[in-house]
Amino acid sequence: MTLTYVLVVLHIVTASAWFGLGLRLAGKARTVLSLQGPAAAALAEDTRSTVKWMNGFIVLTLIFAYTNFFYGGGFTGYPPQYHASLTLMLVLVGVQFLLIRPGWNSLADAVAEGADAASEAADGARKKVAIGTGIGHLLWLVLLILMYFDQLIRPFFV
Repeated sequence: MTLTYVLVVLHIVTASAWFGLGLRLAGKARTVLSLQGPAAAALAEDTRSTVKWMNGFIVLTLIFAYTNFFYGGGFTGYPPQYHASLTLMLVLVGVQFLLIRPGWNSLADAVAEGADAASEAADGARKKVAIGTGIGHLLWLVLLILMYFDQLIRPFFV
């Protein structure tokens, strides 16, 4: 039972860290494009490390979720909303690695090459980051609701 609590706490901490780090990511992308020269490149590189931290936190969140799920009995030990949560967690990891990370890397590379805010590549990368974080935060909220479904939603329908 203690391992379950530890895994849940670690899952919550890493998921919260991912969410928190992503809150200002779209704003930082706009700021990078509003700056010029070395200042833009420095902010883009600094924020690239934030995206790397997000990569780690979302993978750890997934690992802790699946470890706790299978330690707690797997598919027979949990109700269907947890099965859906695990699937959506995979989608969230995909959003991080297929939208947010490549979007920021493209933005940082475009700024490092001297592209200005009006360039199509830089603006497209900014939009990719903004869309990715928006989708990711929406998925995060849906996951949170699914995990607390029995406590939050079900009492209204019983």
